Amino acid sequence: MKKWFQVLILAVGLILALAPAAVAGAITADELRQVFPQATAPGKTLTRGEFAALLARAAGMQVTADTAGTRGDAWYSSAVMALKEKGVIRGYPDGGLHTDRPVSLLEAAVMASRVLGLPDGVAAPDVKGSLGRESWGYTPYAWLVRVGLLQPGQDAAAILTVDEGVAFLAMVFGSDPEAEKIVQAAKQAQAKVKDLKFAGSMAISARLRPGVAGEVPAVSMQGNIMSEFSYPLNLHQKVDMTLNLPAEKTAGKDLPPGGKMQMTMEQYLVDGTMYQRVEASGMAEPQWMKLPKNALPDLEALVEQSRNAAGLPPGLKDSFHFRYLGEGIENGHKVHRIAYYGRIDDWQALMQALPGGLTPEMEQALNQAGGVLKSISFWGEEAVGVEDNLTYASEMTGLVAFANKFQGETVPLETMTINMKVTDYRYNSGVKIQVPAEALAAPEISLTPSEPEAKLSGSQQI
Repeated sequence: MKKWFQVLILAVGLILALAPAAVAGAITADELRQVFPQATAPGKTLTRGEFAALLARAAGMQVTADTAGTRGDAWYSSAVMALKEKGVIRGYPDGGLHTDRPVSLLEAAVMASRVLGLPDGVAAPDVKGSLGRESWGYTPYAWLVRVGLLQPGQDAAAILTVDEGVAFLAMVFGSDPEAEKIVQAAKQAQAKVKDLKFAGSMAISARLRPGVAGEVPAVSMQGNIMSEFSYPLNLHQKVDMTLNLPAEKTAGKDLPPGGKMQMTMEQYLVDGTMYQRVEASGMAEPQWMKLPKNALPDLEALVEQSRNAAGLPPGLKDSFHFRYLGEGIENGHKVHRIAYYGRIDDWQALMQALPGGLTPEMEQALNQAGGVLKSISFWGEEAVGVEDNLTYASEMTGLVAFANKFQGETVPLETMTINMKVTDYRYNSGVKIQVPAEALAAPEISLTPSEPEAKLSGSQQI
């Protein structure tokens, strides 16, 4: 297996485990107004260049002052170039940035979504809005409508005033106090849960980097997931997936008709030991594998950290934001609907947030992972019970953007979308997790780089 892919799987798994623990930071309108060299007149139209300066400040970007005098005389030129270098501002079809032109709400939304980590080419969520799907900015518009940052009836072509631009960015890079209060109450309620069982669906799709599509087949997966937790940390998880492989580009005479491959992954974590089994079309009889305890991080500490939202450094806390979407009914429960979104690209901050107990091999792999991932952003919604503050439905989409190269090797994936939707939560139902006898008797495998993959039996390989 390619080294970049091994690192990727480990990195994404640990990021997903940490994501629910993040707490939002905020930027105020008064702080944003300090970007302007002098006070602006009421009702003044906001230009693209001025919006760039506001956006850079709202996102906490480091902007280097223009000392060479080659980037223009405007006070916002350095911010414009910083955003251009990051691909946030890309200009018009004629190649010009036109920073002196008025900025529209749609342009502002597109630039803000890029800063939040929304990759190019991802599919738009299903939302009701006034902007047509044929619009160049429909996808970021739809994502912002989904999390409550834009209202469906807003005129996307409207020109923003300074006041409107400041208010928009203060909302995007801040959080509803009401939503934060509910999120904290939900974490406190979750910390008291003795056991949890949930079921839902999961889908994964990948977008290939231009130029390598002929070398690596595009893959998508859909399926169902079932998880049981008995705290402090015993778990049982089973995932049934259908892999969609392009038969005309995938080598292997055993490929199922139409390129559809069924796969079942099951794992137990009991008393600090993890047992795994993978079953897929074309494999020999599947067998259980046992992972050594010293190869795993302190998983109990990881889960407790996620449940209690404790110990995260500011670099992660400031990366997530929450919006209150109103009340509703979910599975017979009156709920608050909370949207959240955020981006992680500070790998050092992420490493500091991990609990102790990592082996040198895993720590090395995680450090390398910083070179594989460009960023990962999360966009989701949770339904939190009004009476008990427990979650009764959730949907999370993780959007991963990859670096162009890793250790001199082209990373063929450009983006990956991971969607997980859960509508069946059951709390304190007396979950009992018992590892099957065949899993307990499974051979222990090594995760160190010194162990060649050939030492695994055929039934343990995909």
